[in-house]
Amino acid sequence: MKVLLYFEGIDKISRSGINKVLKYQQMALDSVGIEYTLDPDDDFDILHINTVFFNSEPIISKARKNGAAIVYNAHSIEDDFKNPSFITNMVSKVFQERLKGLYLKGDCIIAPTLYSCNTLQNYGIKTPIEVVPNAVDTNNYIRNSEKADNFRAVCGFDKNDKIVVSIGQTLKKKGFHDFLSIAKMLPEYKFVWIPSTKSSLFSLEIRNITLHDYPPNVILSDYVSEDDYIGALSAADVILYPTYEESEGINLLECMACKNNIVVRDLPVYQDWLKDGVNCYKGQNNDDFARIVKDLIEGKINDVSLDARKTAEEHSLKNVGIKLKRIYEATQEDVITTAIRKFAKDNNKNDKLHIGLFSDTYYPDVNGVSVSIETLRKQLQRMGHTVYVITATLDTKLVGGVEFESGVLRIPAVKLKQLYGYRISRPISIQALDYIKNMDLDIIHIHTEFTIRMIALAAARLYKIPYCYTSHTMWEDYTHYITKGHFDKTSRKLVGMYSKYVYDRDCEIIVPSQKTFEVLKTYGIKKQMHVVPTGIDTARLNPENVNREYVDGILDSLNIKDKFRIVYVGRLAQEKSLDLIIENLTDVFDEYPDTVMLITGYGPSEEDLKALVKQKGLTDKVFFMGKQPPDQIQNYYALGNLFVTASTSETQGLTYIEAMAAGLPVVARYDEVLTDVLVDNVTGLFFKTGKEFVSNISKYRNLPEEKQAEMRNNALKKAEEYSLETFGNKILKAYYRAIRKSTVKRATKHD
Repeated sequence: MKVLLYFEGIDKISRSGINKVLKYQQMALDSVGIEYTLDPDDDFDILHINTVFFNSEPIISKARKNGAAIVYNAHSIEDDFKNPSFITNMVSKVFQERLKGLYLKGDCIIAPTLYSCNTLQNYGIKTPIEVVPNAVDTNNYIRNSEKADNFRAVCGFDKNDKIVVSIGQTLKKKGFHDFLSIAKMLPEYKFVWIPSTKSSLFSLEIRNITLHDYPPNVILSDYVSEDDYIGALSAADVILYPTYEESEGINLLECMACKNNIVVRDLPVYQDWLKDGVNCYKGQNNDDFARIVKDLIEGKINDVSLDARKTAEEHSLKNVGIKLKRIYEATQEDVITTAIRKFAKDNNKNDKLHIGLFSDTYYPDVNGVSVSIETLRKQLQRMGHTVYVITATLDTKLVGGVEFESGVLRIPAVKLKQLYGYRISRPISIQALDYIKNMDLDIIHIHTEFTIRMIALAAARLYKIPYCYTSHTMWEDYTHYITKGHFDKTSRKLVGMYSKYVYDRDCEIIVPSQKTFEVLKTYGIKKQMHVVPTGIDTARLNPENVNREYVDGILDSLNIKDKFRIVYVGRLAQEKSLDLIIENLTDVFDEYPDTVMLITGYGPSEEDLKALVKQKGLTDKVFFMGKQPPDQIQNYYALGNLFVTASTSETQGLTYIEAMAAGLPVVARYDEVLTDVLVDNVTGLFFKTGKEFVSNISKYRNLPEEKQAEMRNNALKKAEEYSLETFGNKILKAYYRAIRKSTVKRATKHD
């Protein structure tokens, strides 16, 4: 395990107080044997990020895409930026939103105090938060009389002077004004202010005070060396810490480690680790501070320096190192998270996208949507992008767990038998959303109108990811599954209203055909739509590349090798109208006795269709080949001489293009969507009625062999127009448009 300790502008932090944060983190990890690096270009397993500046998001994205876990140190909360001397409250609200966005990207947030933890939870941040106090080198910060004497000598103090030391930037919010006022109230003591950074920030107001108005018993020190710093803490009779805000508290811990009496302002951030009268004293105002300082020096109240040292020891490097190690290991315990990170690391390429394809149906389902998604996934991967599929589990029991393998995240679901086996997952899965966060997606591509869509939208909103929709299905053709033929007109109208609700959002819409484009327009959707037909792997489907031995084996087993074979590949569902074809097969077989039909696929109408075949007495002529895996489907197209279909519910006609890529002319029922695909009398033949179907089979059978060969060649050429390269490039164009619009919108919002 190797950790990147990331501090933005690491080459400059030696000039600031945050240098101590880095120093102590390094020492804490050394104490427990954790390997770390400060170079973002190194290989690492965990990003421990400590900044909230401009490069925070890019370094998180880079880490995610290289498979690293993200631990975010919440050094800052909104309260740190409310003091008007530093920044306006309005801007602090903007900062809070940025903090929320950044902290949400972590696998775990480290808060230095319970107060910080509660504040972050009140922001609505759901990322796990662990309280890990800041570390202090208790072995180095030990009271040293020799260094104390040296400090007194440098300041011109004698051994009887009583010294009050304060540490911090010379800012009003750090209590510098109050420090000067208290010094005036206690002229008998010496007051020393030690800047906590080499380049303390002076406002004009502070500069005027320091030049003209600070009391004679005050010394405003320069930034001191480590030895002089320990000398100051060792010489101090009281440490006064009047700051109005605190996040790190490291200087305070160093003071406590040197066994000092500490006086602090009573702030919420101290509530869980500083106890008034036990390891410190707390005041509300300058009168309180002056009284407590005087009582401590005069011995009127108990000395709490020993308990202060004990508190510092609880923040030792070893103790903090053990807690950090536990958190680092916990981020790597989850098997699925580990698998996602490994997948990201193995597949990530510079300047390429991380893409999430969301769908309720996916391989090994055999339908147009699942084939389209798998085709897109493979093509995008060929183009160098990292692609995840988020879909439903195969084991449809909602009590099951989330699964991940080879870039596919599966969410528990139940199967809808009425809707040809579509699966409905949990509408929201916090566990799945956490896993999706680890994918660091640049774009979400939604391929469903059901529950996986809801998870996709939740991820898009939560992680500020732009998204696209593809409308695959004309759902108005599927209402019969719900209504059973009743209220058909009303149900179609409701489908249109729901489609408008789904698609009429701030996203890019992708449609596979002009027909889908026109239908969505009738629903009232006026947004720009990208018409992108699904690409086809024409090489895989080409007759020259099928497994001829496998195909011949099927033909021999059915004893139909010398027959003329018409084939159908696709879902067995009512909207595919296969019953129309089967009803007219008797006439085809009577005219051409050497003809058989092979039906490949599955769906809710399978048993009804088999019953119809039996009723017609065609069981020796019509063969049901069942459900077949997509990587074998080319062999089932190769069984045929002619492809037939009667569907009018297609959005693109994907199986028609696949059939033509397999060298099969297509005899199809006329549908407007097919006019760009099937050229009548060139790549196939259209029919409108059962009688025309029979005559078209006869027409093709009566063509001379050279004309049949010409139609087969035309089909092959037409299919080439739907290349994977064109498909991938058009989809990416839509992605980049969505990303660009989202970037502009977010920039405008922040402006």
